[in-house]
Amino acid sequence: MDLLTPFSQSQPQPWGSVLLPRALRLPLNPSEVSPPGAGFERTELEIGFGNGEYTVHHAASQPGLLLFGMEVSQGCLLRCAKRARGLNNLRLIRTDARYMMKELFADEALDRVYMNFPCPWPKKRHAHRRVTAREFSDDLAAVLKMGGTFELLTDEEWYADEVRRLLGAHEALELRSFELNPSRAITTKYERRWLEQGKDLYRLTFVKDKHFSVTRRCWGEQDMHVKTGQPLNEDLLPALVGAVGARGMARWVFKKYYTGTGGKREFLLEALTTDDEFEQRFYLKLLPRIGDTLIKLDSTAQIFLTPAVRGAMEDLAARLITGAGEGEA
Repeated sequence: MDLLTPFSQSQPQPWGSVLLPRALRLPLNPSEVSPPGAGFERTELEIGFGNGEYTVHHAASQPGLLLFGMEVSQGCLLRCAKRARGLNNLRLIRTDARYMMKELFADEALDRVYMNFPCPWPKKRHAHRRVTAREFSDDLAAVLKMGGTFELLTDEEWYADEVRRLLGAHEALELRSFELNPSRAITTKYERRWLEQGKDLYRLTFVKDKHFSVTRRCWGEQDMHVKTGQPLNEDLLPALVGAVGARGMARWVFKKYYTGTGGKREFLLEALTTDDEFEQRFYLKLLPRIGDTLIKLDSTAQIFLTPAVRGAMEDLAARLITGAGEGEA
C-alpha cells in the first residue's frame, strides 16, 4: 500500500487506506469507502488507536466489519497504516474525534464506538477534553445506532467512576456493564504492561436506548473558493502577516506568505484555524485574475472545511477588498 495515496471514493481500492479530508463527502457513506460488493455487516469506530496493534488485529479477525480509526498523531496514523497492508476493511482518518466524530458520521451510523486507554486529562482545567464532557456524550449518542454500544477501557479508577456517573446519566445512554480486569482476546502493549505490573483495569460498556441528534457544522462539499471582484493589490500582503479574526467559537490567524517562483504571479498565505480547540494549519492560494482575485485552498491543504476555515477565507477576501482590518464577524 502506498501510504501517500488517498482512498478514492469514485474508485475504491481493495486495501486498508488513509482517508484524506478533501476526498470525502460528509457525512461518510460506508458504501462509498468500501470495495465493490464488500457487504460489511457492522460498522465501528476506534478513537485514538495509537500504533494500531489492537486496531489491525481487530479488523483482521472480523472480515465482516468495516472499522474506522481516528487518531490525532500523524506518526501513529502512518505506523497503523503500515501494519494494515492487505486489509480491505480498515479506514484511518487523522483528526480529533472530539470535534469531527459527529461531522464524519450521520445519526445512527455506527454499531460500536470504543476507546482503549484514552488520556484521562486529570487536571481540572482540561476536564472539558474528557469523554465525560457533555458535547462528546451528545455526539456519541447521536452517531450510535439504536442498541449500539460505547466501550471504554482505562487503568484509572477515578476516571472509570466519573465515566460511569456522567455518561450513565445521559438520557440516551444506559450503563450495561462495569467490569474489573476483563479478559480480552486482543490486548494493547500498555494493557499487557499494566497487567504485568498488577494494575487494575476497568471496562465500561454503554448502550444507546433512545434516539438522539446533534447539529452539524461541516456537512457538504469539502472545497471552497472566494472571489474578491478586484485585482490583487500586492502591497496589502505584508499587513496580513499576524492578522487575526474570529466568528463565534471559530478563530484564525494568518502567518507567513510566499511568492510564486519562476515568474508565476501567485501567492501562498499560511493560515492557522481553531474550532473549539480543533486546530488545522494549511495554505491559502491567491491567484490574480483580470479584474479579480481568486482565493482557494492550496492542493496540499488536507483539512476539513470547518466554520473557522470558511471564516478565514471570507475574512481574507474582505481584507483584500477593503484594504483595512476586518477580523470580527
